[in-house]
This record gives sequence, structure tokens and C-alpha cells, in this order.
Amino acid sequence: MKTVLKVIKSYGLAVASPVVLMLLLLLVSPETRSFAAVWNVILQSLAPAVLGWGVLFNMKIGNWDFSIGARIVLTTILAGNFAMQITTALNLGVAGFVPVLIVLSVLIGIILGVIVGAAYYFLQIPTLIVSIGLMLIMESLTRILYNGAGIHISNDYMVLGKMPWNLILFAVIFVFASILYYKRKVGYSVRAVGSNPVVAKTNGINPKLLKAEALALSGIFAGLYSLMSLSATGVQSAVQGTMGSAAAVFDAMMCVLIGMSIAGQGNIMFGVFAGAIVTQLLKMGMMAIGLPTTFNKVVIGVFVVIFMVGSSRADLFQKLGAKLRRKKDEVNA
Repeated sequence: MKTVLKVIKSYGLAVASPVVLMLLLLLVSPETRSFAAVWNVILQSLAPAVLGWGVLFNMKIGNWDFSIGARIVLTTILAGNFAMQITTALNLGVAGFVPVLIVLSVLIGIILGVIVGAAYYFLQIPTLIVSIGLMLIMESLTRILYNGAGIHISNDYMVLGKMPWNLILFAVIFVFASILYYKRKVGYSVRAVGSNPVVAKTNGINPKLLKAEALALSGIFAGLYSLMSLSATGVQSAVQGTMGSAAAVFDAMMCVLIGMSIAGQGNIMFGVFAGAIVTQLLKMGMMAIGLPTTFNKVVIGVFVVIFMVGSSRADLFQKLGAKLRRKKDEVNA
């Protein structure tokens, strides 16, 4: 019984938040009242959750990485085209294409992550500036490579985007991310620096090097996101316009911020997944009430700012709460 209560206490809010939002959405939008609609929301949350796990390492340690959206697009285009070329040249077929795409997506994602991390470490300038500069370069590359055609694969090659392979892939990545965050030195160090950088430094952790490692580490999840996205949609276009890839960054940040708020004492990776579901539900809800896409982005941005303030300046809310309690006590007295 104690074990059951502990699980409920640890995961109750993370489970209840998307369930409550889903019930509200069903009331607002009758056309979503079906199991298929609910299931589609969950499936649409898989890839954003994976990206959110990579962003979590950065945000926990204080990195502001705006290049990850451009890295995703560039990784998808490169890995997809290379995989198709290798498969065609060696006549590997679908069975050979899938493992080649997996390896290339992760490898290219890591390489681009290492580039961002190395640029931060050696240039010694804030991650915000480094990541924006590299984002603009990588966005330009997506328009230059393959004459800006991006990548398109046929339905036959979209194996990992179909049941049950998409769920199996997601489960494997979930286990990997959880082990990395809770059971490995890098995860412990990230949590230590995120909790108290001064104490972490006195214990022999190099915050600067660790921030560079976190940027490189996020490349693994960016590559896995690229793999899942291309397998689900079959297409990736070049980035259009300056900072056109920033939307993916803010979506991932929102998943993390919501996840950190509702995770409680449970697995933060599960919390980020719940945050991804909440994000998808909010988008669906805004579409249900007729808000244009541009307003959707504004609302997402507002939510990101609110949660950022809530997570980074919790002391403000504590002071406000204490002030309200004092006033209440004075009135009662």
C-alpha cells in the first residue's frame, strides 16, 4: 500500500495534468471525442518528448541553446539523403535503409552537437550568442545543400514511424535518457551544477566543460528526434526565413518547463513526456477555439516565459505568497 501511495504521490500530477486538459478539450471540441483523437495526441508527443530530454540537460545546467532546431533540420536532410544514397548504391532495400538511417542520424546529430559545444568552450562567449550564430549558419546550409530540396522518402521507408516500432523506439530512448540522467556521471554532474554551481565546483566539477558536454549530449537527442520525425512524416524541408527553426526550440523548452513543474518526485523524463502531451493539447485546444497559427505561437511564447520565471525565480512567488499570508493574518487579527 505504501508503495502504491508513493507512486501516486510521485507521478500523480504528471498523469493528472494531461488527463484534465484532455477532458477540458473534449468539452470545448466535440469532434475530438474519440479514442483515435486521444491516441493521435499521444503519438504526436513522442518526438517532442525526445527532443525535450536533450534540451533538459541544457536547461538544467543553464545553457540557452537556440541552435538545436537548425541542427535537427540539417541532421534530417543530411542523414536522410546519405541513407538513401547508400541504400541505392548497395541495393540494401528497406531492411538496410533503417539501420543506416539510425546510425547516420545519431552520428550527424552528435557531430553537430560537438561543434556547438566546442565553439562555446573555445570561444568563451555565452551559449545564447554562440548558438544563435551557429543556428543562422546551419539554417543557411539547409537551403544550400541539395539545392534546398530537403529530403523526401517514400512510405515504404517510414518503418520506424509506424506501430509498433515507433513505441518500441520511444521506449528504448526513454530508458536510455533515464539511465543517462540518473545513473551516469554526466547526469549526476548536470543535476549538481543545476542545483548549486558553487558547491559543484568545489567538488571538482568543471561547470564550463560540463556545459560544453551538455551541448554535445543534446546532439544525440536531436539526431533521434530527426530519426523519429522523418520516419513519421517522410519529409523535411529546408529552413525558410531567418530563425525559422526557432519554433522547435520553444516547443521543446515548453515541454521541459511544464515537465519540470509537474514531475514532482517522479522520473523527470516521464514529466517531460507529460509536458509534451500538455503542449500538444494546448495547441489542439487553440485550434479548436479558432485561434490562428500565429496566435498559437504567441500563446506558446507566453507560457514559456511564465514557466521560465516560475522555475528560475521561485523566490518571487515565495515572497508574494508570504506577503499574502501576512495580509490575511492581519485581516483575521
